[in-house]
Amino acid sequence: MQSERLEMGRSTDVLARKDPGREASGEQTAGQDLNLSALRQTPGFMIRILQIQIFERFFEYFEALGLSPADYAILVTIRDNPTVTQSELAGVLKMQLPNLVKILSKMEDEGTIKRRRSVRDKRAVELSLTPSGRKRTEDAVRLGNGFNAQTLAALNKHEQAAFLQMLMNLVEAHKSASR
Repeated sequence: MQSERLEMGRSTDVLARKDPGREASGEQTAGQDLNLSALRQTPGFMIRILQIQIFERFFEYFEALGLSPADYAILVTIRDNPTVTQSELAGVLKMQLPNLVKILSKMEDEGTIKRRRSVRDKRAVELSLTPSGRKRTEDAVRLGNGFNAQTLAALNKHEQAAFLQMLMNLVEAHKSASR
């Protein structure tokens, strides 16, 4: 990983192993080395490859709890925002409301969350965790802390904090630009 990090700065580098984009999509390179120097200078490409790699590891890591990245994000967001509505949750997680509602219905059937009409807006549905959902979220967060530490392990503590801050800065900048 350290050598890959150093490699990324080279402008004429040729991938010496499988292309992570093809690897993540399941394509084989059949021994062909691909020059990705231009794509490696593209934030969107590099963020996407990192996301795919992290999600693949996430599913393995959280297999015992049967959680997807979306499930994890939903549980933690509800825990931290006890009166969040379905629409607010869909907006912040960048999910289509019908897709989110399917996941929430499954979580409600499992006894993880409960839904109720909002007192703020009678048209909205607020979400909260059940006692079982709070326990599941605690287990997920405990596991998530270890997963996040492993995900960022290639960086020292200062780099980890700087990396996360830079990501937050980019997210905020792009959110402001799209308004």
